[in-house]
Amino acid sequence: MLENNRNREKSIKEVIKMKNILICMVLVVTVFCATSAWAAASQTVTVNATVPTMTGGLSVTVSKVTGTVWTTASTISFGTLTWDNVNKIFLPASYYAVDVGVTDNSGTVWTLTHTRVSLQKDATNNLNGKVNVSFNKQTSSSVGTLLAKYSYTNSQNIAYTKTQLSGGWLRIYYGIGTGQAGQDATGVTPIGMDTPAGTYTGSVTITLTP
Repeated sequence: MLENNRNREKSIKEVIKMKNILICMVLVVTVFCATSAWAAASQTVTVNATVPTMTGGLSVTVSKVTGTVWTTASTISFGTLTWDNVNKIFLPASYYAVDVGVTDNSGTVWTLTHTRVSLQKDATNNLNGKVNVSFNKQTSSSVGTLLAKYSYTNSQNIAYTKTQLSGGWLRIYYGIGTGQAGQDATGVTPIGMDTPAGTYTGSVTITLTP
């Protein structure tokens, strides 16, 4: 009987001992997990770039167009015109395109203004009503939208703003009147035998203003 009691007490002690060991193990695991868990962390790296200000840059490129061939030119020179026996008018071999670019990222709402000096032989005779001036907004070298077409006479002080040309640039075509329906601006007539022979000279100016 005494032996049984001793065995029972020993078993109880062993059970208690095992419970204590398990409790200690749970505590150790808990403490380990708590101390070894990753803490949230972040670091900010600054990124910057400076775009330099470009203002007031104006570029004008003149191209001579003969058929489908474009060549660089320095002046708008129609040269000596040839007589068209079919239509009974004088015509040039080429027309001209003037591309006007503005280099400006300052935010200024600039304006491009076209002015001209009379294309004349003398104080009495001129070709102002014989030349078409076509203003276009180009979005690529081959894609453009007609803004307006005038006679050389009426092309004085024609202006376009940065807003109007947004996404493109200004291209101006110059061509002698052809007399063909839908091709000439209002008021433009061909050069016929009623136009005195001689050399006619004028000029155009593109002005960039803020």
